[in-house]
Amino acid sequence: MRQYITRRVLILIPELFVITFIAFIFYSLMGDPFAELRANPFINQGYVQYLEKAYGFDKPVLVRYFFWLSQVVRGNFGISAVTGEPVITLIKRAMPITLSINIFTFTFSLIVGVLIGFASALRQRSFLDNFFTVLSYIGLAMPSFWLSLMLMILFSVKLHWLPPGGFMTPGMENASFLPRVIDRLKYIVMPFIVLGFGGLTGWVRYTRSSVLEMLKKDYVRTARAKGLPESVVLRKHVFRNSLNPIVTLFFLSFPGFFSGSAIVEQIFSIPGMGSLVISAVMNNDYMVAMASLVFYSTMLVISLLLADIAYAFLDPRVKFS
Repeated sequence: MRQYITRRVLILIPELFVITFIAFIFYSLMGDPFAELRANPFINQGYVQYLEKAYGFDKPVLVRYFFWLSQVVRGNFGISAVTGEPVITLIKRAMPITLSINIFTFTFSLIVGVLIGFASALRQRSFLDNFFTVLSYIGLAMPSFWLSLMLMILFSVKLHWLPPGGFMTPGMENASFLPRVIDRLKYIVMPFIVLGFGGLTGWVRYTRSSVLEMLKKDYVRTARAKGLPESVVLRKHVFRNSLNPIVTLFFLSFPGFFSGSAIVEQIFSIPGMGSLVISAVMNNDYMVAMASLVFYSTMLVISLLLADIAYAFLDPRVKFS
């Protein structure tokens, strides 16, 4: 197993190299990343020229890429061309907001979705199964931006129960713990419903399909024919084996902890990672976009590695060789 993990980790290096190189070339074709700073009359143009030289924008693209890569290895992701702040500062500011919403939403949708999917599969074609099947299809087909707008119209415009967007009421930064938490909850209720509903319906469908497939296996029929209690058959033969694709999907969903839903964050004006990336792309904020790409690419390839290792542990048919 150690050799397998070592081999996979070594493969990650050229994968990240290729991903960042291709993205760097595409971003280089988008134009001058310092155009916003150069057009700002309140910023010294000598400072803009200093940034261009400091980050290699006076050099050819290939030389600039390796210069940028050498800076990233040292932990220097550059300066935002829009705000003038260090990129790592922007990420540190946006990351906790995205995590606070996504981890809670993902945990809820995973636990509830797996339980509902398992119960739905055991009662196939019952009212419960049909109800959650229809609900799942609705959740998978419903655009998140449409549901976000409908909730905003209902709870913010019509009922005035919840704020339409943002993440905290101005002036609540220095409030005590409990009032600050209550204030935050008012802002994340609608994003939680949108993200939780979409994630929940997905887990219900995945779990139901996996359990139904296990129930048709010959070893399950054999276990029942031997007279084993139904609880033992379900626990040892059905539920455990049906977790294999679910565990794999769990690790593949891990980067979503950090990326979040960019559309939902934009609609509700949540200053998280999704909004940061969209703003960087729209404003040609070269350094922020590349730093986000490096972060997400690293999380994705690590998630693939963890998914392979977890699947090999759960399924004895998979060999590390």
